[in-house]
Amino acid sequence: MQSEPTTKEFSILSYIEQNSDATQRELSEHVGVSLGMINILLKRLVKKGFVKIERLQSNSVKYFLTPQGIASKLERTYGYIVRTYRELETYKERVGMVAQQIAKKYTVETVYFFGPNDEFAAMISAFIRLDSSEGPEIKIIHEEKDLLEYSKKVPILIWDHEYAEALEGSGYSWMNIMQSLDV
Repeated sequence: MQSEPTTKEFSILSYIEQNSDATQRELSEHVGVSLGMINILLKRLVKKGFVKIERLQSNSVKYFLTPQGIASKLERTYGYIVRTYRELETYKERVGMVAQQIAKKYTVETVYFFGPNDEFAAMISAFIRLDSSEGPEIKIIHEEKDLLEYSKKVPILIWDHEYAEALEGSGYSWMNIMQSLDV
């Protein structure tokens, strides 16, 4: 039974899949290891049956993923997707719990998140769309001027320390949700 590719080997497989004319120098830069290490890793991938090397001229070669290499890469990608999905579900539950705790403690129907329009905001937006029936309404605000209608007694959930600095001295109560998520 062949072993799964290591992280560096997986990076090589991914790069070769996208760039069949890749050189060892390009692989070295992409993976972040020396040329000598790339040579060792490529030999290991060939030995495992994941990569085939075809000599084009005396000084150039072309790398191909074998069917076994493609299958191994797909299996690892599938595993990554499953782990990521599970982690996102955990964060979804934690974000929902924090919002519910605030809504219950302060007897409000809406909990506000305040921060940049970034990946975390997109993740929370996705959570809202997936599970809008349970818990308090969640609103995401990206600009301080939009907080005017919000009560200064109920904490605003932030995830970016720069937004905490923006709230300092404004009279708004805030809480960094990242601390509640154990991130």
